[in-house]
Amino acid sequence: MGSLPAPLSDFIGREREIAEVKQLLAAHRLVTLTGPGGSGKTRLALQAANELRGEYEDGVWLAELASLSDGALVAQTIATHLNVHEQPGQLLIDTLADHLVSRRLLLVIDNCEHLIQACAQFAKAVLERCPELRILATSREMLGIPGESVLAVPPLSLPEEQPWKSPAAAQKALGVYRRAEAVQLFENRAASIAPDFALDTENAAWVSEICRRLDGMPLAIELAAARVRTLSVQQIAQKLDDRFHLLTGGSRTAPHRQQTLLSAIDWSYALLSAKEQRVLQGLSVFAGGCTLAAAEVVCSGRGVESAEVLDVLSHLVDKSLVLVDKAEDEARYHLLETIRQYAIEKLAKTGDVDEIKSRHLDYFVQLAERAEPYLSGGAQILWVKRFEAEHDNLRAALEWSLKSTGSADKGLRLAAITGGFWKLHGDYTEGRMRLAAALALEAAQARTRPRANALFNAGLLAFYQSDYAASRAVTEESLAICRELGASGREGAADALENLAEIASETGDYPAAAQYYEESLALSRESGYLKGVGENLKMIGWLAMRTGDYERAESMLEEALVVCRQTGNSHQIISALDGVAEMAIRRGRYPRAHDLLQESLAIGRQLGEKWQVAIALASLGWIALRRQDFKEMKRLLEESLTMRLEGGDKGGTAWCLEKLGEANILQSKWRPAAIIFGAAAALRARASAMMDAVDRPDYERMISKLRTELGEETFAKARAEGEEMPLETVVDYALHEAGQTNESAQVEKENFGGLTAREREVAALIAQGKSNREIATAMTVGAKTVETYVTRILNKLGFDSRVQIATWMVGKGFEKKESQ
Repeated sequence: MGSLPAPLSDFIGREREIAEVKQLLAAHRLVTLTGPGGSGKTRLALQAANELRGEYEDGVWLAELASLSDGALVAQTIATHLNVHEQPGQLLIDTLADHLVSRRLLLVIDNCEHLIQACAQFAKAVLERCPELRILATSREMLGIPGESVLAVPPLSLPEEQPWKSPAAAQKALGVYRRAEAVQLFENRAASIAPDFALDTENAAWVSEICRRLDGMPLAIELAAARVRTLSVQQIAQKLDDRFHLLTGGSRTAPHRQQTLLSAIDWSYALLSAKEQRVLQGLSVFAGGCTLAAAEVVCSGRGVESAEVLDVLSHLVDKSLVLVDKAEDEARYHLLETIRQYAIEKLAKTGDVDEIKSRHLDYFVQLAERAEPYLSGGAQILWVKRFEAEHDNLRAALEWSLKSTGSADKGLRLAAITGGFWKLHGDYTEGRMRLAAALALEAAQARTRPRANALFNAGLLAFYQSDYAASRAVTEESLAICRELGASGREGAADALENLAEIASETGDYPAAAQYYEESLALSRESGYLKGVGENLKMIGWLAMRTGDYERAESMLEEALVVCRQTGNSHQIISALDGVAEMAIRRGRYPRAHDLLQESLAIGRQLGEKWQVAIALASLGWIALRRQDFKEMKRLLEESLTMRLEGGDKGGTAWCLEKLGEANILQSKWRPAAIIFGAAAALRARASAMMDAVDRPDYERMISKLRTELGEETFAKARAEGEEMPLETVVDYALHEAGQTNESAQVEKENFGGLTAREREVAALIAQGKSNREIATAMTVGAKTVETYVTRILNKLGFDSRVQIATWMVGKGFEKKESQ
């Protein structure tokens, strides 16, 4: 008994949600399924109701309200579906209650959102009088009556963002893909339209990409699957930036709102108040979500008061158009990407894009200026995390500042402050690019403190990439501006002088470095600039160490560590710890050096400070070298080198290579040592990065030893071979192939698509179904190191996914080899 329609297509997934609906209906008499248009509320309600038929002796009945436009007709429409007729002299609601009062019945009311008040009144009236009645409603917002239980219908389950990080042997991988409900739905609907369609190792990654970019929304996925008649899945994925034109052509028999993705969202949007529409439009300019404070600034105006934004946001959350993530400290609001693209288009039609994006820029400029003191102070870690959460918004604001007339100064201010974050976070290349764009604008040429700050940070980022010429040029301009600014530019001048000193030190001009440091230190003390004092004491100590004046170096570095701890600046503390630790290594005090470096490493990892983490790892590797623990040395230097290669730190890379060359000498591997030293020397020459004077005598002794052991001709050939090697190749050689004959290493590379020994090891572990984390554990390296290797393997082999790597390696017999 009842009126549920027979389904015309397979129902996919949702086992957990169906079980939850059943549990809720057992405990509550009104259950409402909420979610945005296209989220699958109706199909879930019908499937759950169908499975509950046996529980209701008087049947399961469906009342569909989508086509109804007048709330006064809700009771009449439901009565028609229940085969209940009006009685003379009696209100219809009373007739319905009399009919239902003694019946054990489940009533499914579909699409209540546009008649929410009338549906709420109806449900309340009949539930109060009919104790055995259960109602299962679908709506884009809850009905809001006592006793209601709400289930927000989630998106279909998705594969990982990078599914090739999961088990990667070919057939296992397909099983992983197919366990995702969104992929199951796409495959099912695509196969019903194109019977020859099947998920395989070639198309599965693209299908997963489609499902992820469509947020796991069933309607959108079904519409995308319909396109397999005319497009490959790769083409569908690549066209999703224009999804509202692509995702059309649903079933002709479906309601109009379900025939295109656009019409599905139009249905929800039309039900919003004017204020709700404006706030939704405003939210579309945020990239990566926003806090309430940001929404109140950006989304107010145009008839919406700042104090109203919270209530409007709450309504949009209730109506399933805005998602909220409740973190420990602060809630963040965000839109599904499909909703965001829709809202952007609506905002564009209002002509208010410039105003809203300018508000967005203003907010993040103010946020950055409020954060600036903390990025170099005691709350550094907290604010770095805040900047991480807002990184996409900062990027969006900076991009708008480049396009918006009159926003160049704001963009420069924002870029200057964010430069400190890029430095701490290790985003050197991106930081340099964005700072250069902001500095190049004609309207940003005024010689102001923000310009000086931007130039200084551009110089620091160039320094970290061993681009000393570029670093010197912009730092000198920063210094000139700061000097022109007088008293207000003193701290900036001290910072610029200190950076010029570091450049001079790295390029071997120690007298100039000493002069810059002393001038910077004097200016810092005169200004009461504690950070500058600590920085200069530390770097004067480093300079003394470079030149072999260990007594002065130790004294200055110990004093610097005390001052840096007083500033609370985590970056400074790390650097000071590294300096004291290096001095301890040079003195042979390895336990103390190890403890200092472990403290540095812990703070650096917490801060995400890649450059300093790489230094600490390399110094720990140096300790292992001194102890001739070559396996541990290679592990530590490998992780350091991975970070240095990613960041472009040529000087640091050369230092690590020299330590690997020294290890080969200690093991009497003369030719590999000559190759590695040749590569390091060439790298230093290209970067103008000089070896520390104190290390030059030991280096010359090692080179002399190699000349003696190999003979001049063989040494020269090996050195030249290293000079010509690509950087990634020589790093892999130094870590994993040194000691093999050149011929055997080359044959192995040719047999495996040019993959180095370490890359082949990673690929073999992928073929065994290992995740990145498992590979990192097996190889005793960091997960980031493994990610770098995977990216290089994909690039070298021309593959799109890890599944392809696994299949290829299985074809090479590697899976079998590893299991024997």
